[in-house]
Amino acid sequence: MPSFEALQQHLVERPWRAGLYAFGALTLATLVLLVADTLLRPESFPVRNMSFEGEFRQVDPQALAAAVVDTVRGNFFLLNLDAIRTHARRVPWVHEVTVRRLWPDGVHIQFSEQQLVARWGKSGWVNAQGDYVNLHGEEGPANLPWLAGPDGLQARVLEHYRKLSTILAPVQLHIAMLTLTDRHSWSVVLQNGLVLTLGREEPESKVERFTRVYPRALAAQAARAKRVDLRYTNGFSVEWVPRSGAPRASEIMSTGFNEG
Repeated sequence: MPSFEALQQHLVERPWRAGLYAFGALTLATLVLLVADTLLRPESFPVRNMSFEGEFRQVDPQALAAAVVDTVRGNFFLLNLDAIRTHARRVPWVHEVTVRRLWPDGVHIQFSEQQLVARWGKSGWVNAQGDYVNLHGEEGPANLPWLAGPDGLQARVLEHYRKLSTILAPVQLHIAMLTLTDRHSWSVVLQNGLVLTLGREEPESKVERFTRVYPRALAAQAARAKRVDLRYTNGFSVEWVPRSGAPRASEIMSTGFNEG
């Protein structure tokens, strides 16, 4: 490759070539600008096709198309793929979205549907990843457990729900509702109506202790038990449903384990 000094000497000896080089560079730059201007005009290379990939079990295909149609109009090269993705994810039941261009005039939108595992609070839902889901007033699946807690703690409550459900399964008990209060105290409502008060610390260990004594101490009288307070170190208290005309009664029961 010739050095800068050699090029300079070459131009000094043939000054007319400097003008030729400058003209060539200017012509090339002009051509590049003209091509770029043509390519990037809004009316150039319009998008004419839009395709979707995913299972339309819960997602409304018309609602999905309507949500993104305004963002896919215009120049193929100027499409804002992030904006398309954002609009698509606002559609009820849509979970993950991938958007790509299809040469020469298409857009392909691939999506997955939400897999809901629980209700959250008064009107929300929780998916399998522990994310909050807003269905914007649409009905979700029936018979899902109900979780409640401070905003932003859906994943934590779901994690404890899964652990507690595993612990309760061997004694044929199932969770209808799990609540984490603003003071970070746990409570469980079982499908049979029994309430377990767990307190702030180690909810799993308390439920494990409960399941060890439940078959022999409570199962036969489960229909009469209203609430079990597991915040004690070596036992628990049981609040019984009052018999007709009888006052409500509570009973302290020892677990028989030295767990303190």
